Amino acid sequence: MRKRLILLAAVTVAVVGVVGGVYWLTLPEKVSAERPKGTPAVGSCWNVDEGHAAGGFPWPGAPVACTAPHTAEVFLVGQVDRELAAKAARSKGDDAKVQQALMYAQARRGCLAAAPMFFGGDWHASRVQVVAAWIKPAGSGFFGCAAVEAVGPASKRFVTRTGSLREALKAGGLGIECVARDGDNGMAYTPCDRPHDGEFTGTYTITPPNAPYDAAKLGSTATSGCAGLATSYVGATRTDLRAAYVGPTSANDWLGSDQTFACYAMVAGAEKLRGSVKGIGAGPLPR
Repeated sequence: MRKRLILLAAVTVAVVGVVGGVYWLTLPEKVSAERPKGTPAVGSCWNVDEGHAAGGFPWPGAPVACTAPHTAEVFLVGQVDRELAAKAARSKGDDAKVQQALMYAQARRGCLAAAPMFFGGDWHASRVQVVAAWIKPAGSGFFGCAAVEAVGPASKRFVTRTGSLREALKAGGLGIECVARDGDNGMAYTPCDRPHDGEFTGTYTITPPNAPYDAAKLGSTATSGCAGLATSYVGATRTDLRAAYVGPTSANDWLGSDQTFACYAMVAGAEKLRGSVKGIGAGPLPR
């Protein structure tokens, strides 16, 4: 499992709308600061499915009231460094990939930096995912950030809501309790009083910020950090529970991330849990 921060336009996508070779020779040192026509309004809610959301802004249809059925709530519109965006447009081959990756990282960091201010605090212990999407044309460097409620950790499926995610989080709602296997869909969030396979134990952040990606070191560090949280949460080290995590485990997900992982205590066998493992120590599992 890995927690997603979804940048919905691929890093390696070429700049949209450029026709002919002459334009490449006359690109300015900075891209325009004028927002594209398809820029969404901050605070707007959208009833968009996962497939259309993957296409970036503008999303199909029109915004809806946040009290009407919707899946996404826009909380920031930003632009990456204008000189960087222009350089990416002028670059070719491997250099273009590097510049586009830098744009990707800036957009992601912008969304992550704004999320706590929008939600009124840390959101990592909630069922919220932050979606970052380019605003077409992607070469402008403009991006939008939206909040969605996900069906489960790392799930691509959005939950349709009739209330603001921001207000729900401020009121203490949308907290993660437990997770259960959901067939081919991975894990789904569920209350701990229903049959489940694991329980959320907290979040762990790898330091220092902007640490280089090292798959082996990242895996061992996240495992160790989440194992410590599980032991503290349960009150004992147990062989019938194992630590698991959801977070930026690939090089692409690591780029521009906040290096934060959601940690879980998962049952080691196939038999379901039917209650919380918090504070049970060495006692019997709630079967």
